[in-house]
Amino acid sequence: MICKNYIVTGEDVNDLMVMEKTAYNSYTQRLLYRFLFQNGFSREKLNSLQLDLQEGKYALVCYKNLMFTEHFFVEMKYCFMNDKINIKSSFFNSKNECCAELIKEVEWFDSIRKEVITAPKKILKHFNASNPVKFRNP
Repeated sequence: MICKNYIVTGEDVNDLMVMEKTAYNSYTQRLLYRFLFQNGFSREKLNSLQLDLQEGKYALVCYKNLMFTEHFFVEMKYCFMNDKINIKSSFFNSKNECCAELIKEVEWFDSIRKEVITAPKKILKHFNASNPVKFRNP
């Protein structure tokens, strides 16, 4: 669906200079917001619609460690919706080796009523699995 290049920073790593689980979650969340922004739903627009994203359960499989200052890219391979958004992100090092995969569940949250809601139809149309949108950094 969407790809983005990054560099492992000091806030992403533990004392052994290995990227932590929380950083994988963070990069996946950032990529999802980038996808929404590319489709006309900035954080400001989501706020005006009283919509937010609430993180659910996730599963992370690490094949190879990403280390401090290492270049990597994240590819959100698929994303589908029911009442929840289910995302699969793959993390690749500069040698194009898959280092980790994260499957994450995210739900839409109405910030006024303080409850989880179904995906709004005007946003849902951008998550059409039969016609995925691809973005790639130059």
